[in-house]
Amino acid sequence: MEGGLLLLLFLLLVMVLSVYSNEVEYSHIHNMLVCQKVSDFFIAIAYFSIPLELLYFVSCSNVPFKLVFLQFIAFIVLCGLTHLLNAYTYYGPHSFQLFLSITVAKFLTALVSCATAISFPTLIPLLLKIKVRELFFRQNVLELG
Repeated sequence: MEGGLLLLLFLLLVMVLSVYSNEVEYSHIHNMLVCQKVSDFFIAIAYFSIPLELLYFVSCSNVPFKLVFLQFIAFIVLCGLTHLLNAYTYYGPHSFQLFLSITVAKFLTALVSCATAISFPTLIPLLLKIKVRELFFRQNVLELG
């Protein structure tokens, strides 16, 4: 019941803000679009730097679940690509190639994210088992030492 009340209050707030936003001057909307474009650009940069760090980690260590790491890296890169392409949609008319690129990027992001989400339920119990075994060994070392 509490969730329904929160949802109703949220919808009411959205309606009030949408009425208010109709009265906002165009210059404010232009400034918001510039902020969104800059934000999308910096988000894309961050999304492209994180996979480089993960690839370095995976290549330098013997990680048992490399496929999941690679899926996660692909997901992050595709999210960055989507944000980068989205930054080009804020001004002027858009070409068919831009919309096609965004559609393909979002579709691939959805596929990779679903594949990663499907592989996590099998991965998490294995990781927990490894962690329990590690804690058991540490406890034994402390008892012996």
